[in-house]
This record gives sequence, C-alpha cells and structure tokens, in this order.
Amino acid sequence: MATIRMVTRSSLSGSAASYRTTVETEEIRSHDVDVGYQLAVGTEVTAQELFAGTDQDWRFYITESSPIVPGSVVLSIDGELWFDDGEGRLLRNYSTSTGTGTALGTISYTSGLVTISSYSGRPVSATVTPISILIGDDWSVTRGATFRTAAAPLRPNGFTVRANNFATGEQYNGEADNQGVVSGDGITGEVTLKDGIVEIQFPVPVTAESLYYNAVSFKQIPLDPAILGLDPVRLPADGRVPILRDADILVLTHTQKDLITSPAADLVVNAGRDLLHDAWIEDDAGTRLDPAMYVLDKAAGTATLANPFTAQDADSNALSGDLHFVHRIDDMALCTEARIDGTLQLAQPLYHDFPADDTWVASAVYLGDLRARVRNWVSYTVDPGDYDGTGQETTANYNLIAYPVAIDNRGCVPERWKIKFTSTTAFELYGEERGLVATGSTAVDFSPTNPQTGTPYFTIKSDGWGSGWSVGNTTRFDTDAAAAPLWMIRTVLPGQATVDDDQLKIELRGDHN
Repeated sequence: MATIRMVTRSSLSGSAASYRTTVETEEIRSHDVDVGYQLAVGTEVTAQELFAGTDQDWRFYITESSPIVPGSVVLSIDGELWFDDGEGRLLRNYSTSTGTGTALGTISYTSGLVTISSYSGRPVSATVTPISILIGDDWSVTRGATFRTAAAPLRPNGFTVRANNFATGEQYNGEADNQGVVSGDGITGEVTLKDGIVEIQFPVPVTAESLYYNAVSFKQIPLDPAILGLDPVRLPADGRVPILRDADILVLTHTQKDLITSPAADLVVNAGRDLLHDAWIEDDAGTRLDPAMYVLDKAAGTATLANPFTAQDADSNALSGDLHFVHRIDDMALCTEARIDGTLQLAQPLYHDFPADDTWVASAVYLGDLRARVRNWVSYTVDPGDYDGTGQETTANYNLIAYPVAIDNRGCVPERWKIKFTSTTAFELYGEERGLVATGSTAVDFSPTNPQTGTPYFTIKSDGWGSGWSVGNTTRFDTDAAAAPLWMIRTVLPGQATVDDDQLKIELRGDHN
C-alpha cells in the first residue's frame, strides 16, 4: 500500500513558505502505475524559514510522512520541472532522453526535507508544486526469484522457501526433493544442489521482504587416514562415489511376506510367482520354521507343509503367533545407462514383475571365473623359518605329476602352508594364519578338515611321497580359494543414532560345474 501526498498550492516569498496538501491513498501493485485522483478541500499550513539573504539555500518539507520511495519525487518550481535521481539529488534541466541533468538540490527520503541551492537566475520567490511523491516502506513485489544460497553443496531434501501473498498476506511454502525440484503451494522451480543456485516462481505476486529460504549444506572436514582406514586423496572431494554406472551388472530384488491363515498338514502355500530366489516360513517374531516341517519348491513358488505338521523351529521350540510365507524374487540385468536423476536403463526385459514401491536395486561386483588351486610347491632340507625364506632343496620330492594335490572350491582357503617332517614318515601341517592345523603320515592319504565347511582343505595322496625324507625336511606350498578380495567401506554421517541395530548382507552367487 502506498500513500501519495499532493500539494495543490505552495509559494516562497522572501523568508516565508506556505503550501496546501491533499492526501490520496492508492494501492500500488507494480512499479509502472497510473494514478487517478480528485482534489478535495484541504487546510493551509504555513511554514517559515529565515534566510540571511537571497543567495542562501531554500529549505522546505514536501511531506508530513516518511519514508519517501527513492526516485519517486517530481517537483514543479515556478513552472520548471525538477526530478529526483533516486540517490538523494534533485536535478534541474533534466533530459528524459539522456537521463541527465544539473544537480542543484537535495532531498532527504527519511524526513522529507528539500534543499535548493543558490544558482544563477534563481528567482527571489517561487511557487513549488509537487507533481508526484510516493510514500511507503519496501513495496516491491515479485513473481519469481533467482539467487544463490550462502553455502553449498546442499543436502538433498534440505531446502525450503516461503513468501507471503502481496494482496492477502497468505504464506506460500515450497520444498526441494532429493533431485532439487522445488514444489508446494503452487511454487515451482529448481535448486542446483552442487552449487546452491535457486530459480523459483510463485503462483501470485509476493512481497520481496517476505521471501525467506532455509538450506542445509555439507562441509568436508579432512580426516586422519589412520582413522579412515585409507588415504582420503583417493576419494572424491565430497567422499561420495557412484554405485551404479553404465555397464554395471544390476540385481533387482523384492521380498514379500504373506500370512498363512490356517496352517495345517499337507497345506500348499502359493507365493503367486515362480522362480523364487529364496523363501522360508517364519512366525511374528521372525523365528524361522524348522525346514523339516515343509517342502519348498522354488521353481513353482510353493511350500507344502509336512504331515504331521508342528509349528516349531529347528531346535524344536514352539513358534509364537501367526506364520508367514516369506519369499524373494530377483533378476540380474546389464545397465546400459545410469542417469543423474536416478533412472536406470536395462539391456533386456525383466522376467518378474517388480512392485515399484519396495523393490531394491543393488550393484554386483563381477569377479569372473574363480577356482581353487595349489601353487609354489617346494621342499627344503631344513625349515627356512618363515614363509618367505628359502634354502637348500631336498633330493626327495613329491610326485605332483602322477598324484596332484586334490582340491575343491568349497573347502579351499587362501593360505600359505608348511609341512614339517618329525620322522621319516610323520609330519605336522602349519598354516601362516592358522598355526598348527593337523598331523599326518606319508603312509596314508592326508586330508585336513576345514571346520567351517566340514570338507578337506586339500588331499595329498600317500603314493606321491616316495622315500628319502628326513627329520626336519620342510615342504612349502600355497593355496588360493575360489574367491576374490573385496574392499568394503561404510560411511556413517555424524549425528544421533536412529536405530538400535543395523546390518547389511553380502551374497555370493554364480554358476559352477
């Protein structure tokens, strides 16, 4: 809202000044305005300024209210137009084509005081008529704004903006999603999370002074490599690395839990989808039903309860509450395009129908062909001490050509081994990581058991040893597992704990022959 005060008559004579004012109130909605008004009878107010002579400055007030909007004042002094340049100067001989004039006066926007300097040809008395004066505070309005936040990069979902309707004062609120798209209450726009540049539009004009934003930004703090576990120079500046990229192998997975309403012997529970990747039956507490109590057919997507049937776990403890059939499907596909907005393009159609709301996508690390093997077999007359030592080789040797060491992918582990003879036939087996593992003899096949799988680490045939072995002779060899090394780095942002327990799962999958 703006108030316009018009002076209908004003005069300067000697040291006295008088003027009559008429107040008109108009609602201004833009900078380019046309104001229509009708004069009413006003009251005459007389003000006096004492001057030492005719060459002194003229001083008078053009309004009883303040502040004055800069650049809004136009005066007629004795029929000659004077313009306010918006910076507190009054210009005589102003040219609307060039925007220039002679600065011979000043105006105080806060008090309304006008000062006219003495100049050649200034009359002794003059009539001053204000043509326009705009009174009011910040009356600027806008339908949109472009600006940059004070800090960047911004946290996804961490930007909000608000402003008030110019006409009604109603507040409009907008919020950015994790892609930086701003929406809400008719507000549209976008914020670039990386550099904090914001472009927004409002549904109606809003006051500029009511426009506020709130944003949460990230700040990178250098970490001690000893604490981090690796040299941070190898990481991007913000510590984030892409997990889904073009040409990655993707695994789409969906897990569903169905209530078994009336579990009974010989009941067939159908998942409603076939080719299940995994499935089981559990109670309300998540305790799994004894696998002996049902027969699972993953290809058909069914589970048949046993006869007789008892709701118990593998330790024969009774289950509680309802039973649920939990089943999971997944498909693997090659990613042909990973877009910045999170859209993934796949190289082939998916076999299963995946619900959009709770389907997860994971990246798979391709390890290639993996197999267990034995390598670096060598025998020394005496124990070289450590697993990197060397020495004089024995004349006796194991016949690896006729009797190779038998090994499989299940029981083999990555290890450096040492067989140390305690007699001409007896020996002890040591592992660099496992210490003393077992004892054996050249008279029988030697198959030390891997306690994690229940299968041998390897098998050495007795016929391969031959003769000529002495006390202290040591055989060294290495085994490689059907596995590949992986580095796992997990980042937890600073803050209060939100869950009591957290976990992740890693699954090894592949074909075998």
